[in-house]
Amino acid sequence: MTETNNSNAGEVVIIGGGVAGLEALLALRELASDRVALTLVSRDGQFVDRPVTVAEPFRLRAAAHHSLAEIADELGAKFVQATVTGVDGSERRVSCTDGPDISFDTLILAPGARLRSPAAEAIAFGVEGSGQAVREMLDRLRSGEARSAAFVAPSTTGWLLPLYELALMTARDLTRSGVEGVKLSLHSPEAEPLSMFGDQASKSVARLLNGAGIEFVGSTAEAASADYVVTLPLLSGPALAGVPAAPPNEFIPVDGYGRVTGLANVYAAGDAVDFPVKQGGLASQQADAVAVHVAASYGAPVEPTPFRPVLRGMLFTGDEPLFMRSGVQGSDPDVPDAWHPLWWPPTKVAGRYLAPYLSGRGEVEAFGSHPVGFVDIDMPLTAATLPG
Repeated sequence: MTETNNSNAGEVVIIGGGVAGLEALLALRELASDRVALTLVSRDGQFVDRPVTVAEPFRLRAAAHHSLAEIADELGAKFVQATVTGVDGSERRVSCTDGPDISFDTLILAPGARLRSPAAEAIAFGVEGSGQAVREMLDRLRSGEARSAAFVAPSTTGWLLPLYELALMTARDLTRSGVEGVKLSLHSPEAEPLSMFGDQASKSVARLLNGAGIEFVGSTAEAASADYVVTLPLLSGPALAGVPAAPPNEFIPVDGYGRVTGLANVYAAGDAVDFPVKQGGLASQQADAVAVHVAASYGAPVEPTPFRPVLRGMLFTGDEPLFMRSGVQGSDPDVPDAWHPLWWPPTKVAGRYLAPYLSGRGEVEAFGSHPVGFVDIDMPLTAATLPG
């Protein structure tokens, strides 16, 4: 597909080639068509299906890699590989360290968050080298050189699913290797396992942990003594010059439509914004709210609606995945968790535009065709279910 040749099209620049950036790109091409000329800017040249990387140390799945230049070309967008360092809102210009400044009419920021380990001696899954560190841990647990591992949630993170996956897949790996006597524990500030998904899903996850021999230690972020401590990174905002940053972690403040506080025609979505839960499905929903608002501003026949979070999760266990939704009062108690997909296509990131797009690139071939009796229910997050 060639880039739009509409000379009156608005110049929309999207910063970031992750989930939120690609969801915004796909949504805008669908909703605004040739009303906008799209430019995608990313430091990296590839989109990596990062939620799947949690399965890589166990050799269960491999994360797909997609060329951002090819995706942009397919969608009639321009791709610029560069590192963005700042935004000049008055001049409507983006500064890059390794390329020329980029002008925009509308800017969408989706650069992701900065990651850091909460403890030097722990394996913070997601930071560079952590996958190899988990593989080395598994080797030592299998050989008997190590006899315990604690999976510890840092108190400031809002998305704990990968930690549960790491614990469950470690237990399954040891069982399949015939290793016994390894002490595994999961420590969380939650009172019950994955309580954000509601009582039914939490009970299901508790049964999984118990069946795998993993001790759940709730209402704490402290670990008992263990040979290995596995945790998740602490997140902070992208620290872009000229872009507001809300204390204490410097995330970008936005309203319900993703408009950045104090900057005209600038939006943000994904892990960089000040929503407490950092998760790909929610990032895609934020990007959708942004895209609709932007498309409407260029005359597209769509009605802007604010971001209304719907929590969806797919838990890797080492066996069949568990698909979950956040609970809501009055919902069918048999629906919140099931051993079949509750949305389609059943990717880790349940994005309205991105999931079908990745499916078309072969992302979900292992799941086959649309299942019989497929159920799809929106379960909104509320203030009562959000962390903090």
